[in-house]
Amino acid sequence: MKTYQIPVGKGVEIPVTENFFDIVNPSNHEVVSRIPKMTAADVDGAVVAASAALDKTDWACNGVFRAKVMLQWADRLEANIEPIARQLTLENGKLIGEASYEVTSQVGVIRYNAGLARTVSGRAHSLGSNSFGVVAREPMGVVAVISPWNWPVTLMIRDMAPALAAGNAMLIKPASQTAGVSLDVLRLLIEETDLPPGIVNAIAGSGSDAGQAIVVHPGIDMIAFTGDGSTGRNIMRDASQTLKKLSLELGGKSPMVVCDDADLDKAIPTLVSAIFTTTSGQICTAPSRLLVEQGIEAELVERLKKAVSGIRIGDGLDRNSQMGPMTTRDQYEKVLSFIEMGRREGRLVAGGEPLQADHLAKGNFVSPAIFTDVPDDSALNRDEIFGPVLVIKTFEGDEEAIALANDTEFGLASAVFTENVHRSWCIARGIKAGTVWVNTYNRFYPEVEVGGYKQSGIGRMAGIDGLMEFTQTKFINFDSIPQQG
Repeated sequence: MKTYQIPVGKGVEIPVTENFFDIVNPSNHEVVSRIPKMTAADVDGAVVAASAALDKTDWACNGVFRAKVMLQWADRLEANIEPIARQLTLENGKLIGEASYEVTSQVGVIRYNAGLARTVSGRAHSLGSNSFGVVAREPMGVVAVISPWNWPVTLMIRDMAPALAAGNAMLIKPASQTAGVSLDVLRLLIEETDLPPGIVNAIAGSGSDAGQAIVVHPGIDMIAFTGDGSTGRNIMRDASQTLKKLSLELGGKSPMVVCDDADLDKAIPTLVSAIFTTTSGQICTAPSRLLVEQGIEAELVERLKKAVSGIRIGDGLDRNSQMGPMTTRDQYEKVLSFIEMGRREGRLVAGGEPLQADHLAKGNFVSPAIFTDVPDDSALNRDEIFGPVLVIKTFEGDEEAIALANDTEFGLASAVFTENVHRSWCIARGIKAGTVWVNTYNRFYPEVEVGGYKQSGIGRMAGIDGLMEFTQTKFINFDSIPQQG
């Protein structure tokens, strides 16, 4: 078991507490991390430190220095990929290969945003013979990032990196379920670079105490939250009392449209990875609704059943495993409850069993579940399950495919598989989602914006728009005084 302290900058006292919470390995329920439990009082202290750091340093206006610090952080992260990936698997349960990829990919994200730190710019206007205007982009101020447990390194850094590049000071509250690995990553920035003390502050604790204190704190100017829709709506409601700016990436119920001319040799393994083996389906972009053109349904279902029957499920540290456990016991029980609902309301064609063989008995393991004949109004069709559960429905023609894809309150991600470029363009344009992949899935790039339509969120992450989310606009008007003759 690893016992943590809260990372702090040079010359700053470590917060002292006698209260801790434990993180358990979802593969065997053994305690792997012990984390200090911080409170609303610690949030107050962190806000004071962040505000003071902005006032006493040139962090907000020195893009060259920000880039230097961020590149130092990227180098330190790159040098520690193996131990951080291992800790990620211990706390989250994901496959060690996926964990290594997650950590490695964020090195590039930090470096990309380090480059952007030197490009934050506005524009100038000539407004008359004696008047000149400058539209400046300035940092928001103190920004809080509240990150989830499914991709804790990725989704923390995805918001942190542009916020730092834009010149903000920050509070970071990672999900309790993966707080240890998040603190490992933060320590590399806070304690092992030239970052000024107070610019980044770690907060570990419960959502009901430390998290709620962040949401309502008047000294915090912006919150970036990634998580479920109900929590996002609560944050929006409570943050409205101080009119904080919000960036929210929330849930999804993403469709994958497979047309009758699709390359099934590519579509099927892509689907299996996206909904089942990647994080055991615990990813907000997961294509949990498969829309199949009627003529190929029978072939696709049979090939899909065969593909999932061979998935090796086990401990994420076992490199022979192809799918790990549900990260928490609550999530495991939620997934099983949806599977039972599906048994009652639809037809289970594969999987859906809790796995209790000797080497799996102590963990949160469940086999991939595939359903057909599920009513349109079923919660199985409409709610985000966040696990390895797939619902298949057929369509006839592109108009019906688009209508079914949009028959959801969510709009985070989607995909179209077809060999017809014109058809892919028309369907992609018709789907109301922030991302549409064509003949691929779950491809993300630091240069390209992502985010949700409808109840999947507000704002955009990554790319230039992601940087600008963490800035505010100021207009400065210069009016010259005419010379006296």
